Amino acid sequence: MEIEVLEEYMINRVNKPLRLDGAYNIRELGGYTTVDGKTTKTGVFLRGDGTQSLSDRDLDILNDIGVSLVVDLRSPDEVTEQPSRFHLCEHIRYENVVMFDGLRMFLASEKMPKSMAELYCILLDKCKEQYKRIFGYFLDNKGVSLFHCTAGKDRTGVVAMLLLQLAGVPDDMIIADYSVSENNMSGVFEEQHRTLYASGIEVPEIVFGSRTEDMENTLKYLSDNYGCAESYLLDCGLRQQEISSLKTIFVD
Repeated sequence: MEIEVLEEYMINRVNKPLRLDGAYNIRELGGYTTVDGKTTKTGVFLRGDGTQSLSDRDLDILNDIGVSLVVDLRSPDEVTEQPSRFHLCEHIRYENVVMFDGLRMFLASEKMPKSMAELYCILLDKCKEQYKRIFGYFLDNKGVSLFHCTAGKDRTGVVAMLLLQLAGVPDDMIIADYSVSENNMSGVFEEQHRTLYASGIEVPEIVFGSRTEDMENTLKYLSDNYGCAESYLLDCGLRQQEISSLKTIFVD
Protein backbone atom coordinates (compact mmCIF):
# COMPACT_ATOMS: atom_id res chain seq x y z
CA MET A 1 0.00 0.00 0.00
CA GLU A 2 1.30 3.41 -1.00
CA ILE A 3 1.20 5.01 2.43
CA GLU A 4 3.81 2.51 3.60
CA VAL A 5 6.47 4.54 1.77
CA LEU A 6 6.00 7.38 4.24
CA GLU A 7 8.12 7.54 7.34
CA GLU A 8 6.29 5.88 10.23
CA TYR A 9 6.70 8.90 12.47
CA MET A 10 4.89 11.07 9.91
CA ILE A 11 1.95 8.68 9.68
CA ASN A 12 1.74 8.49 13.46
CA ARG A 13 1.48 12.28 13.62
CA VAL A 14 -1.55 12.41 11.30
CA ASN A 15 -4.80 12.93 13.17
CA LYS A 16 -6.89 9.79 13.53
CA PRO A 17 -10.50 9.72 12.32
CA LEU A 18 -13.28 10.31 14.81
CA ARG A 19 -14.89 7.09 15.99
CA LEU A 20 -18.23 7.34 14.25
CA ASP A 21 -20.78 4.75 13.15
CA GLY A 22 -21.43 6.06 9.66
CA ALA A 23 -18.23 7.77 8.49
CA TYR A 24 -14.61 6.65 8.44
CA ASN A 25 -12.50 9.63 7.43
CA ILE A 26 -13.75 12.62 9.44
CA ARG A 27 -10.76 14.07 11.23
CA GLU A 28 -9.20 17.19 12.72
CA LEU A 29 -6.86 19.52 10.88
CA GLY A 30 -5.65 20.97 14.15
CA GLY A 31 -2.49 20.07 16.03
CA TYR A 32 -0.03 20.22 13.13
CA THR A 33 3.22 22.15 13.60
CA THR A 34 3.96 24.89 11.08
CA VAL A 35 7.33 25.77 9.56
CA ASP A 36 7.66 28.74 11.94
CA GLY A 37 6.96 26.69 15.06
CA LYS A 38 3.30 27.53 15.52
CA THR A 39 0.42 25.04 15.62
CA THR A 40 -2.84 24.70 13.73
CA LYS A 41 -5.76 25.10 16.12
CA THR A 42 -8.09 22.25 17.00
CA GLY A 43 -11.81 22.88 16.92
CA VAL A 44 -11.68 24.92 13.72
CA PHE A 45 -11.67 22.59 10.69
CA LEU A 46 -12.70 18.98 10.16
CA ARG A 47 -12.19 17.19 6.85
CA GLY A 48 -14.34 14.22 6.04
CA ASP A 49 -16.01 11.64 3.85
CA GLY A 50 -19.75 11.31 3.20
CA THR A 51 -22.24 12.36 5.87
CA GLN A 52 -25.28 10.55 4.47
CA SER A 53 -24.91 7.51 6.75
CA LEU A 54 -24.20 9.27 10.04
CA SER A 55 -26.14 7.86 12.97
CA ASP A 56 -28.00 9.95 15.51
CA ARG A 57 -25.10 9.23 17.87
CA ASP A 58 -22.68 10.58 15.25
CA LEU A 59 -24.70 13.76 14.90
CA ASP A 60 -24.63 14.21 18.68
CA ILE A 61 -20.84 13.77 18.73
CA LEU A 62 -20.31 16.32 15.96
CA ASN A 63 -22.77 18.70 17.61
CA ASP A 64 -20.87 18.38 20.90
CA ILE A 65 -17.61 19.11 19.07
CA GLY A 66 -19.16 22.35 17.91
CA VAL A 67 -19.81 21.80 14.21
CA SER A 68 -21.88 24.75 12.99
CA LEU A 69 -21.05 24.70 9.26
CA VAL A 70 -21.02 21.79 6.82
CA VAL A 71 -19.70 22.36 3.30
CA ASP A 72 -20.69 19.45 1.05
CA LEU A 73 -18.47 19.27 -2.05
CA ARG A 74 -20.42 16.54 -3.83
CA SER A 75 -22.18 16.72 -7.19
CA PRO A 76 -25.96 17.25 -7.53
CA ASP A 77 -26.44 13.56 -8.38
CA GLU A 78 -24.51 12.46 -5.30
CA VAL A 79 -26.45 14.83 -3.07
CA THR A 80 -29.80 13.72 -4.51
CA GLU A 81 -29.01 10.01 -4.28
CA GLN A 82 -27.49 10.20 -0.79
CA PRO A 83 -28.60 13.36 1.03
CA SER A 84 -26.42 14.56 3.89
CA ARG A 85 -27.80 14.08 7.39
CA PHE A 86 -27.01 17.75 7.93
CA HIS A 87 -29.26 18.93 5.12
CA LEU A 88 -32.24 19.45 7.41
CA CYS A 89 -30.41 20.34 10.64
CA GLU A 90 -31.85 23.69 11.71
CA HIS A 91 -28.94 24.63 13.98
CA ILE A 92 -26.18 23.82 11.46
CA ARG A 93 -25.54 25.78 8.28
CA TYR A 94 -25.37 23.42 5.33
CA GLU A 95 -23.90 24.53 2.01
CA ASN A 96 -23.47 22.42 -1.12
CA VAL A 97 -20.63 23.71 -3.30
CA VAL A 98 -20.55 21.68 -6.50
CA MET A 99 -16.98 21.14 -7.63
CA PHE A 100 -15.91 20.24 -11.14
CA ASP A 101 -16.65 16.50 -11.20
CA GLY A 102 -13.66 15.49 -13.26
CA LEU A 103 -13.88 11.79 -12.47
CA ARG A 104 -17.41 11.48 -13.85
CA MET A 105 -16.34 13.43 -16.92
CA PHE A 106 -13.46 11.03 -17.51
CA LEU A 107 -15.73 8.00 -16.97
CA ALA A 108 -18.26 9.38 -19.45
CA SER A 109 -15.58 9.99 -22.06
CA GLU A 110 -13.86 6.67 -21.31
CA LYS A 111 -10.60 8.57 -21.10
CA MET A 112 -9.32 8.06 -17.59
CA PRO A 113 -6.70 10.32 -16.03
CA LYS A 114 -3.18 9.00 -15.70
CA SER A 115 -3.15 10.07 -12.05
CA MET A 116 -5.39 11.65 -9.44
CA ALA A 117 -3.04 14.63 -9.48
CA GLU A 118 -4.33 15.35 -12.98
CA LEU A 119 -7.81 15.77 -11.50
CA TYR A 120 -6.58 17.88 -8.60
CA CYS A 121 -4.81 20.28 -10.95
CA ILE A 122 -8.02 20.63 -12.97
CA LEU A 123 -9.83 21.49 -9.75
CA LEU A 124 -7.30 24.23 -9.01
CA ASP A 125 -7.63 25.70 -12.49
CA LYS A 126 -11.38 25.32 -13.02
CA CYS A 127 -12.92 25.84 -9.57
CA LYS A 128 -11.61 29.20 -8.39
CA GLU A 129 -15.09 30.60 -7.87
CA GLN A 130 -16.02 27.56 -5.77
CA TYR A 131 -12.91 27.90 -3.61
CA LYS A 132 -13.72 31.56 -3.07
CA ARG A 133 -17.17 30.55 -1.83
CA ILE A 134 -15.84 27.76 0.39
CA PHE A 135 -13.26 29.94 2.11
CA GLY A 136 -15.83 32.70 2.42
CA TYR A 137 -18.10 30.32 4.32
CA PHE A 138 -15.18 29.42 6.58
CA LEU A 139 -14.63 33.10 7.34
CA ASP A 140 -18.29 33.64 8.22
CA ASN A 141 -18.45 30.66 10.58
CA LYS A 142 -17.89 31.09 14.32
CA GLY A 143 -17.82 27.39 15.22
CA VAL A 144 -16.26 24.27 13.73
CA SER A 145 -16.34 23.94 9.93
CA LEU A 146 -16.70 20.45 8.45
CA PHE A 147 -16.02 20.07 4.72
CA HIS A 148 -16.47 16.76 2.97
CA CYS A 149 -17.08 14.92 -0.28
CA THR A 150 -17.74 11.19 -0.77
CA ALA A 151 -14.45 9.58 0.23
CA GLY A 152 -12.84 12.60 1.85
CA LYS A 153 -9.67 12.39 -0.21
CA ASP A 154 -10.01 14.14 -3.59
CA ARG A 155 -12.21 17.25 -3.55
CA THR A 156 -11.78 17.37 0.22
CA GLY A 157 -8.05 16.73 -0.10
CA VAL A 158 -7.46 19.80 -2.24
CA VAL A 159 -9.31 22.06 0.22
CA ALA A 160 -7.30 20.56 3.09
CA MET A 161 -4.08 21.08 1.14
CA LEU A 162 -4.88 24.77 0.65
CA LEU A 163 -5.80 25.27 4.30
CA LEU A 164 -2.72 23.50 5.63
CA GLN A 165 -0.29 25.24 3.29
CA LEU A 166 -1.90 28.60 4.04
CA ALA A 167 -1.29 27.88 7.73
CA GLY A 168 2.37 27.10 7.06
CA VAL A 169 2.26 23.33 7.56
CA PRO A 170 5.25 21.74 5.76
CA ASP A 171 4.63 19.80 2.57
CA ASP A 172 5.63 16.43 4.05
CA MET A 173 2.89 16.76 6.66
CA ILE A 174 0.35 17.84 4.05
CA ILE A 175 1.25 14.77 2.01
CA ALA A 176 0.98 12.50 5.05
CA ASP A 177 -2.42 13.96 5.97
CA TYR A 178 -3.64 13.28 2.44
CA SER A 179 -2.16 9.80 2.16
CA VAL A 180 -3.89 8.19 5.15
CA SER A 181 -7.31 8.44 3.46
CA GLU A 182 -6.52 5.27 1.50
CA ASN A 183 -6.11 3.33 4.72
CA ASN A 184 -9.04 4.98 6.51
CA MET A 185 -11.40 4.19 3.63
CA SER A 186 -9.98 0.78 2.65
CA GLY A 187 -13.09 -1.20 3.62
CA VAL A 188 -15.38 1.16 1.73
CA PHE A 189 -13.12 1.19 -1.32
CA GLU A 190 -12.99 -2.61 -1.44
CA GLU A 191 -16.79 -2.79 -1.40
CA GLN A 192 -17.09 -0.11 -4.09
CA HIS A 193 -14.55 -1.89 -6.25
CA ARG A 194 -16.48 -5.18 -6.01
CA THR A 195 -19.76 -3.44 -6.85
CA LEU A 196 -18.32 -1.67 -9.88
CA TYR A 197 -16.61 -4.83 -11.11
CA ALA A 198 -19.87 -6.79 -10.78
CA SER A 199 -21.58 -4.07 -12.84
CA GLY A 200 -19.00 -4.38 -15.58
CA ILE A 201 -17.46 -0.99 -14.85
CA GLU A 202 -13.69 -0.94 -14.85
CA VAL A 203 -12.14 1.82 -12.77
CA PRO A 204 -8.36 2.18 -12.41
CA GLU A 205 -6.87 1.35 -9.04
CA ILE A 206 -5.61 4.92 -8.69
CA VAL A 207 -9.19 6.04 -8.04
CA PHE A 208 -9.23 4.05 -4.81
CA GLY A 209 -5.89 5.31 -3.55
CA SER A 210 -4.28 8.38 -2.07
CA ARG A 211 -0.75 8.00 -3.37
CA THR A 212 1.95 10.26 -2.02
CA GLU A 213 3.10 11.27 -5.50
CA ASP A 214 -0.37 12.60 -6.34
CA MET A 215 -0.22 15.16 -3.56
CA GLU A 216 3.47 15.83 -4.23
CA ASN A 217 2.67 16.60 -7.87
CA THR A 218 -0.32 18.74 -6.94
CA LEU A 219 1.80 20.80 -4.56
CA LYS A 220 4.41 21.19 -7.30
CA TYR A 221 1.73 22.32 -9.75
CA LEU A 222 0.43 24.82 -7.21
CA SER A 223 3.95 26.16 -6.69
CA ASP A 224 4.85 26.29 -10.38
CA ASN A 225 1.62 27.93 -11.52
CA TYR A 226 0.41 30.01 -8.58
CA GLY A 227 3.31 30.29 -6.15
CA CYS A 228 1.59 29.14 -2.97
CA ALA A 229 -1.84 28.69 -1.38
CA GLU A 230 -2.00 32.35 -0.37
CA SER A 231 -1.34 33.67 -3.86
CA TYR A 232 -3.74 31.08 -5.28
CA LEU A 233 -6.56 32.21 -2.98
CA LEU A 234 -5.85 35.82 -3.93
CA ASP A 235 -6.22 34.72 -7.54
CA CYS A 236 -9.56 33.15 -6.59
CA GLY A 237 -10.77 36.56 -5.46
CA LEU A 238 -10.19 36.54 -1.71
CA ARG A 239 -8.80 39.77 -0.26
CA GLN A 240 -5.51 39.91 1.65
CA GLN A 241 -7.37 40.88 4.82
CA GLU A 242 -9.58 37.81 4.50
CA ILE A 243 -6.57 35.55 4.06
CA SER A 244 -4.93 37.10 7.12
CA SER A 245 -8.15 36.44 9.06
CA LEU A 246 -8.12 32.80 7.97
CA LYS A 247 -4.59 32.42 9.30
CA THR A 248 -5.60 34.02 12.60
CA ILE A 249 -8.58 31.68 12.88
CA PHE A 250 -6.52 28.57 12.15
CA VAL A 251 -3.03 29.15 13.59
CA ASP A 252 -2.06 29.50 17.25
